Amino acid sequence: MANVFDAPGEWLRGNLHLHTTVSDGELEPQQAVDGYHEQGYDFLAITDHNSVVDVDELDAKGMTLLHGVEIAEKGGELGQTIHCVGVGVTGEWEKQEDDNAQDAIRRLSQISEACFVAHPWWSSLTFADILPIVEIIGIEVFNTTCRRGIGRGTSEVQWDALLARGSKLVGLAVDDAHCHYDDLYGGWIMLKAEEPSREAILAALQAGNFYATMGPTIESVEIDDLNVRVECSPCLEVHGVAPMPGKGSTNWRVGGGRNEDTSFEFELKPSSDPVRICTVDAHGRKAWTNPFWLG
Repeated sequence: MANVFDAPGEWLRGNLHLHTTVSDGELEPQQAVDGYHEQGYDFLAITDHNSVVDVDELDAKGMTLLHGVEIAEKGGELGQTIHCVGVGVTGEWEKQEDDNAQDAIRRLSQISEACFVAHPWWSSLTFADILPIVEIIGIEVFNTTCRRGIGRGTSEVQWDALLARGSKLVGLAVDDAHCHYDDLYGGWIMLKAEEPSREAILAALQAGNFYATMGPTIESVEIDDLNVRVECSPCLEVHGVAPMPGKGSTNWRVGGGRNEDTSFEFELKPSSDPVRICTVDAHGRKAWTNPFWLG
């Protein structure tokens, strides 16, 4: 995967998981669009359960709106449902009562430009539940409503378990807002696209040209052999997280972690491949790059 921080284009802020009154959310679709516009978002997908909202009928307020849907079918190790979001959806979604998760996700991928598994930790999914699903581009590494609702919003362990087994899935941060409580504007992706059109946004999403964040901004990442250099908004910590046993490194190893800074440099341990970069600010909010393969 190419380094998104070196890629041409413009940075766009977007949320790819959101519910409205069309399913079990409390905001009307237009109210949701208005709110994300006021918060400075550039693109938004409305992903109601089993229903595709025609976003072309809404006032986009200058944003790029994407058609989407969320489905959930049984297929997990514990007998639970596996939730999957599709964006760039063309046509309607037809739920079939006899579907299992794998068959449903396969059908969803046929009408979507990109699919990803939602909130693995909230769903108590293991790597074994997700690894066989070849139709997805990634998983939600952060989900606002899962964090604020039950304290299980971050799925880094599941992501790393997949990467350690050869998966090349990317990580997304989303809201998954229903507005039963304050679950808006807590997680998003910063995506590098050539222009703010649907086609360019979806192409960048498929290519993994984005990073996920709860707030921190990542300006650049350079990895030269085992040397890591990161420029970001003020943060306390930067982690080079590798999924293989005992690998990776952090700025703590070079005497950091106690004061905020915007520039970090440290060395990875040998064989830290793949590696993903995670920044942490003074409020505990994180940002995550997609994995870098060094070999």
